[in-house]
Amino acid sequence: MARITKKFEMTIDESIEKFPCKKCCLESNHRVVATYTERGSEDCGGGNTFDWTAFNQIIQCLGCEEISFRVESSNSEDWDHDDEGNTYWGSTVTYYPGRVVGSKIIDHTSLPLDIGEIYQEARSALDSDLLIISGIGIRAILDTICSDVKAKGRNLEQKIDDLHDRSLVTKEGVQTLHQIRVLGNNAAHRGKAHSKSQLLLALEVIEHILIGTYIIPYRAKKVFKHIEPKKIAAPVAPNNEPAA
Repeated sequence: MARITKKFEMTIDESIEKFPCKKCCLESNHRVVATYTERGSEDCGGGNTFDWTAFNQIIQCLGCEEISFRVESSNSEDWDHDDEGNTYWGSTVTYYPGRVVGSKIIDHTSLPLDIGEIYQEARSALDSDLLIISGIGIRAILDTICSDVKAKGRNLEQKIDDLHDRSLVTKEGVQTLHQIRVLGNNAAHRGKAHSKSQLLLALEVIEHILIGTYIIPYRAKKVFKHIEPKKIAAPVAPNNEPAA
């Protein structure tokens, strides 16, 4: 059995570094509250070893003060060459909870319960780089929206077309929704993972539908509840002349 040795070290230096913040949805200054470093080595025989290092960090955003966890890991096998032929070692960085810079979660509290739950799960999957699961989730949101607005059709393709017939989405929007449908089908039936940029755009399109169909009407009902639209009276026709 290979011999494995590990060493652990705790450091508290409170350095300031730029990391992506889940709450701010951008890169911001973070305080590294503490770092617990793991260094390990496995004897592979013949004088060869497999070595690794992991920096486990508690970090805090200096803007919103959100606290999260960051792991930066590397190993002796994770190396490559640059354009000049020089060897360099790479590292993998993971954040807990996961996050996407530049994409902010919408206010899902005013969505129908089932749609809101699916949206949260799809969003969490995408934040955590679970690309197949997020693709399935995005399609599930679209399917649930069609059911909620009672779109007509025997399948999702026909229901999407009905959304356009009922003026709920534009002609260009329908084309995009069909692309999202295919994207979701590939994830669900073929186990295909689409790129994160494709999934982010697909989710953004879905979010616009959710905002226009549910969130804005919900907010407008609360904000404008005491405002009644004025009804325009029909024009009065002159004597002896029929109304237009």
